[in-house]
Amino acid sequence: MQTITRRGVLASSVTALAAGLVGASPTRSRAAEPIKLGAALSLTGRFADAAKYCQEAYLLWVEQVNGKGGIDGRPIQMIVYDDESNPDTGRVLAERLIDRDGAIAILGPYSSPITDAMATAAERAQVPLIGMIASDASIWNRRKLRWSFQAFPSSEYDHEGFLDICRQKAGAARKLAIVYEETPFSISAKDWAAQKAKEIGLSVDAYGYNPGAQDFRSIVERMVAAGSELVSMGGYYQPSIALTRQMAERGFNPVAYHFILSADGVTKDALGANAEGVFGRSAWEPTIESPANGAFVALYKARYNRVPSYHSAASYAAGQVIEAAINSKGTDRAAIRDFLAASSIESVLGTFKVNAKGQQEGYRYVATQWQSGICQVVGGGVQRPIIWPKPKWT
Repeated sequence: MQTITRRGVLASSVTALAAGLVGASPTRSRAAEPIKLGAALSLTGRFADAAKYCQEAYLLWVEQVNGKGGIDGRPIQMIVYDDESNPDTGRVLAERLIDRDGAIAILGPYSSPITDAMATAAERAQVPLIGMIASDASIWNRRKLRWSFQAFPSSEYDHEGFLDICRQKAGAARKLAIVYEETPFSISAKDWAAQKAKEIGLSVDAYGYNPGAQDFRSIVERMVAAGSELVSMGGYYQPSIALTRQMAERGFNPVAYHFILSADGVTKDALGANAEGVFGRSAWEPTIESPANGAFVALYKARYNRVPSYHSAASYAAGQVIEAAINSKGTDRAAIRDFLAASSIESVLGTFKVNAKGQQEGYRYVATQWQSGICQVVGGGVQRPIIWPKPKWT
């Protein structure tokens, strides 16, 4: 997989992988024209902590496909640019992947806003785009998209698992605070959760913040003054960590605390003992038992010496989905689009299936909780005991 920033080529070993040399003989590599795929990922900027898992999974998928001889004897060449966590940069890079690099399809990027921007280029050029971490369903509601497909559960349901647990466990705790980023995906999740919370007898206060904010002390003080007992944070990873740390510094200990990206593998490193009891939502967890999950987790751990996150699984699944399309329809862009629009495709993330708008219907979230240093799936039909209330901050 070729990984390039706007400042130049990175590692020569990664560039070699992009040429499809892994797992293929020199003769085959020269003779077989590579299948070019493209991606833009947030290798730098505010999304970089989570996007690194996407990059690793893409690399692993390319290694696995090329190690088996490619697709129909042709190696995968995957070109990845750094969008610097910037939607405008992502759109420009999508145009570059299409016009200069000749990518037959685009995978990624990380985040809904960048996916939204890249979809503009993909639709104009009629190139399939798989939005593997695009949870914002409004991307597909605001306009008609034919070539861009959501490959992640909708963000409208970000708080659903936590609210289901609150319905069972909250008892006398009735005051819910929802903290949300003032961006479409987070606003739609807040609106859905506020209505759901009222239906189960909770009162709701909502606190918005500007994208990229890191100072949440005023919101923490407002939650303290309001007597908030349950807190659900619906923003990106870095603001969520900042909010958590500032709650701990203030000594504000809610009965239960949830932030949607807490299932990220780096949460334990960021929060240490304060991760204990924190709820999250995940599109996938390594503890979910299935043959496909077991094989993927083993491969990932062997390659990177750590457990994959759901970002890893979503990215690997995007590779599996485009692999299925190419295996079935070849490299014609229109045929790939039609296959993605009409097919149910099994992947490590579950069953990829979109509706007529291109929104994801097959993938679903699970609720998680950090317990003794491990992110565990809880709630729903899972019988694992839930830590309640949350332990006090250390």
